[in-house]
Amino acid sequence: METRLFFNLLELIAFLSSIYYYRKSNDKFSLILVCYLAFTVFVEIIGWYNYFINDFSFLNSLKGTVFEQNYWLYNIQLLISMIFYVTYFKLYLKSKNLKRVLNVLLVLFVLTSVLYLVFSGIYFVAFSPFTVIVGTLLIFLSIFFYYLELLNSNEILRVHKTLPFYVSVAALIFHLCTTPLFIYSTYFSESHNPEFFNLYIQVIFSCNFIMYSLYIIGFFICARNKNHYYGKKLY
Repeated sequence: METRLFFNLLELIAFLSSIYYYRKSNDKFSLILVCYLAFTVFVEIIGWYNYFINDFSFLNSLKGTVFEQNYWLYNIQLLISMIFYVTYFKLYLKSKNLKRVLNVLLVLFVLTSVLYLVFSGIYFVAFSPFTVIVGTLLIFLSIFFYYLELLNSNEILRVHKTLPFYVSVAALIFHLCTTPLFIYSTYFSESHNPEFFNLYIQVIFSCNFIMYSLYIIGFFICARNKNHYYGKKLY
């Protein structure tokens, strides 16, 4: 519980830092990041309910039901998270062809992910491996497109002062390290597999710490930069 509280505090600091950055920069593209972090904090607060099922009478009725565990909630967050990252990096692309590719792949990804959640029976019992694997590949592709354009522009000279660079590094580290664990989340049980449980906690703790620390550092460094990265369109 202490570890989760630390995560939530770090997420809250990252969210507040994003508001600070947005107010300082008025970077219109960063608004989607502010909204995403606000959504993340909201979901994390709601996600605490399964810790208190035995403590509050109005939650007792959830015992023995599919809602006793909160995988249903985090499967929704997982899908929205994948959509966010692809959309975020798409905003910074100038090539209409690359944007079109991501648009098509994103629509196909959302449709197939929803169908998988509905018909696989995994929605209430574990993280969707389909959403994790395909979503991670799609995030990597969108970041690759972003880096590709970055290498062919003058923006590469000041990349350390641009927010999407910090977000991209954080996203790559987090998804590269956590994807294998999310795929095998059906084994995430302290009673049935304590070794996996300990590994899961250690990796998630480290990756969350790195990711949100990079977010916070990026917000404060880029808030001091007067020449923010603006695009022409929000699609």
